[in-house]
Amino acid sequence: MSTASKPTEPLASADTDPRSSARRTDRRNAQSGYVPALDGIRGVAIVWVIFHNVTDMPFAPTHGVLRLLNVFAHSGWIGVQLFFALSGFLITAGLLATQSAPHYFRAFYAKRALRILPLYYGVLFVLLVLAPRLAGEHWPFNASGQASLWLFTVNWTHTAPYGFAHFWSLAVEEQFYLVWPLLVWRLPPRRLLSVCLWICLGALLLRGAMVLGGVDSWTIYSATTSRMDALALGAAGACALRISSLRGWIELRANALAPAALLLFVAGFPLTRFYSRYDWSGETLGYTLLAVVAAGLVIAGTQRTTVARALAWAPLRSIGKYSYAMYVFQGLLHKLIGESWLDAHFGTAPPVAIGLIYGVALLTVTYALAALSYHAFEKHFLRLKRRFDSRPPTAEAAP
Repeated sequence: MSTASKPTEPLASADTDPRSSARRTDRRNAQSGYVPALDGIRGVAIVWVIFHNVTDMPFAPTHGVLRLLNVFAHSGWIGVQLFFALSGFLITAGLLATQSAPHYFRAFYAKRALRILPLYYGVLFVLLVLAPRLAGEHWPFNASGQASLWLFTVNWTHTAPYGFAHFWSLAVEEQFYLVWPLLVWRLPPRRLLSVCLWICLGALLLRGAMVLGGVDSWTIYSATTSRMDALALGAAGACALRISSLRGWIELRANALAPAALLLFVAGFPLTRFYSRYDWSGETLGYTLLAVVAAGLVIAGTQRTTVARALAWAPLRSIGKYSYAMYVFQGLLHKLIGESWLDAHFGTAPPVAIGLIYGVALLTVTYALAALSYHAFEKHFLRLKRRFDSRPPTAEAAP
């Protein structure tokens, strides 16, 4: 768009009317493709995941509000489904937008590498290579069994040094990135949507077969094939928004999407024993229901809805902005430092209140470290992504 075609506004109006500022922000977001609510969803997901991790231990018996808070926090593994659905949506939307662009594959893989690898491999190098050599026998953490971390296969091998097991979900993401661009490359949105729905059904059936075959819960939980319905349904949402008839249908019902997702989530409680990761109903139907709910919330976040405005709350967006580094750091801080501190001060079964306070403290420290990591380290690599911008040849002429 040329500058001549941009609407102009009086400077006095721009300075005094908050609606003008909001409109300019909306235009900038639309032009850049940035959707603030999706950062908010990242924020919700990482906060929930952190509280799940810190409450995944025995606590002293409690009741009332504290018990409810503990149950809610402990169910935070559901935040991983949110991350997967959001990843499926964003990755697919970006790939569909650049299908006909030159260097389609190079641009995608280079940008993903710049986002993921510097911090991840930097942390592995410091903690598993450099620190053991500098500290020698005084380094307290086992650095063996680390090959699967470097190769992003820990979700299959289940071998990792203590404190690094949470990287199973990043391994799922990396395996998805490896395959998905090949599938999207030549498929129009409507055909890709059908493929996504078949993948969702296949994931459900495969998990059912794994349950019948006696596969253990952790393998079902962490296998890429078990999580493909969340990734695929997020991708299906991106496809739907590129199909004019489906996009119109979604826009007309935008305000009902989030309430419908919430109702489905609640309806799943009795069907899945409150989404138990260790019961056959939760491992099969439960994962799929959560995938549908997560994808519905992601789609609702792209529309002009009350939920989207709530998710665009600045603190949530800020947490979402740093969520990747928070994900990397939170498990390491908790397993390598926090657990032993809790045990030393409160025993093997601390009070629930202490666990929740500790969760807030871990969230705060993790956020601060992630912000420092982003501004001091990560953003220097992220700036290089501009060198791999890929647009279809007709993008300038597109309406």
